[in-house]
Amino acid sequence: MSDFSLNIFTLNCWGIPIVSKNRKERMEAISTYLQESCHTVVCLQEVWSEDDYLFIKEKLKRNLPYSHYFYSGVLGSGLCVFSKWLIQDVFFHQWPLNGYIHKIHHGDWFGGKGVGLCRIRVKDRLVNIYCTHLHAEYHEDDIYLAHRTLQAHSTAEFVNLTKSTADVCILAGDLNTGPGDLSYRLITELPSLIDPYDLECENTNPAVRKATGTNDNANNSYSDKKQVKLCPEGKRIDHILYHVNSQWAAEVMNFGNPLEDRVPGQQFSYSDHNAVALELHMRPTEGSYKDNKVYNKDGSLDDTIAAAYKVCDEAFTNLSRTRKLYLIAGGLIFMFLLGSFGYWPDYVLYNVLKIIITGLSFYYLIMGTLWNRIEMNSLKAGLSALDNFGKSRSQLEKGDGESSL
Repeated sequence: MSDFSLNIFTLNCWGIPIVSKNRKERMEAISTYLQESCHTVVCLQEVWSEDDYLFIKEKLKRNLPYSHYFYSGVLGSGLCVFSKWLIQDVFFHQWPLNGYIHKIHHGDWFGGKGVGLCRIRVKDRLVNIYCTHLHAEYHEDDIYLAHRTLQAHSTAEFVNLTKSTADVCILAGDLNTGPGDLSYRLITELPSLIDPYDLECENTNPAVRKATGTNDNANNSYSDKKQVKLCPEGKRIDHILYHVNSQWAAEVMNFGNPLEDRVPGQQFSYSDHNAVALELHMRPTEGSYKDNKVYNKDGSLDDTIAAAYKVCDEAFTNLSRTRKLYLIAGGLIFMFLLGSFGYWPDYVLYNVLKIIITGLSFYYLIMGTLWNRIEMNSLKAGLSALDNFGKSRSQLEKGDGESSL
């Protein structure tokens, strides 16, 4: 085995047709930068237009000839990967909880979000590239906390179950969660992923730069001014995390935010997020591969799983309460319509009003029945997985995980 290097780039491109400002100009600028860069693997999020993907693909066909777009949902997942090397296998895992269909302005449900895997062959080495984009907060009360928590757990388990056959695993994307947050802890602790930011204080390589916040950063032209005043550095929610098996040792050669604050010659940034880049140098070790880590000895993973279970359990309780409210509201409106039948004047305005009220009644009834059942089952699946994880790790620690047959 010989040394090799990986140079990974990730960016949330904010490529929403019609809505995103300067989208075409920014896509051209992003493509131009990637054409001239030395990145060997590129993970992009929010490339919601297939035309944008095809445009970037055409631009990068010489230096990054292999690519894959993860089609999903109504709009597409927005995720795509470009590689210098052959993409040997691809797989997409769509999350069961993906926001709400009636929150059209958020659009996460319509994207059919999940985590995409591209297994890349670098000569005789296998590299797993995971590209993902977790649900955003949108509001201070964070009504999507349980959704994002289960998305993080599902992603962490997916990486954990698929990493054993790879020499190196890279998880890149907009995780919408920062260090210390529950979702971040799930993703980093369960599959043992390393955040290169944590190694900066130990790294003496002058090429390694400090990564700043990637969202609502003062240097970004699209940042929310109110958020910038509160925290000029912004939130570090876009990440590149990695895991290597014991046959390899990884050295961080470069890490930071590679793009300029503004597109050259323009007054706007490349996206409303800042990009992140990581260069890893891999060298073989004398150890043999053995990845049997099943538990966090310091108990931090125990606490993380318990916290995740609590969040989802509370969401399940709230969902049961919401179901009753939807059914009561829908039932009362339906009873009003039945009781007032024949009393409505035959005018266009009243006919339109009846249609609106009828639609509202059906909306509440559907939300309290079909949609509620879908979300409940998704939460049950997540709670069951979290419960099984906690119990199985506890038994393995006690040494009674062997079959008695």
